[in-house]
Amino acid sequence: MADKRDLQNISMTEFTKLVPTQPVILDVREPALYEAGHIPGAINVPRASVEAGLYTPTEKTYVICEGGVDSVQAAIYLSEKGFDVVNVLGGMIFWRGPRKKGLTP
Repeated sequence: MADKRDLQNISMTEFTKLVPTQPVILDVREPALYEAGHIPGAINVPRASVEAGLYTPTEKTYVICEGGVDSVQAAIYLSEKGFDVVNVLGGMIFWRGPRKKGLTP
């Protein structure tokens, strides 16, 4: 069983440098928070839905939430299922890049 010590993590500084390459970004916040402002291109699947098996990564995926707690749990879940996931440390409260509003990526 994986735990947060086994999880791949990336700092917000390194993640910010990576975003222009258009990685797969999974935003596990609830839709209202996602709609209020998300990283352009990020897809929204709330943590509960991820843990219910409603999201299947097809390539390396960067998981982010508001403050860093839900993304850890979702990333652990996906990692235990064998998916290549990386937790974004700190979450959206530390994101200083552009934000898109609305429910579309």
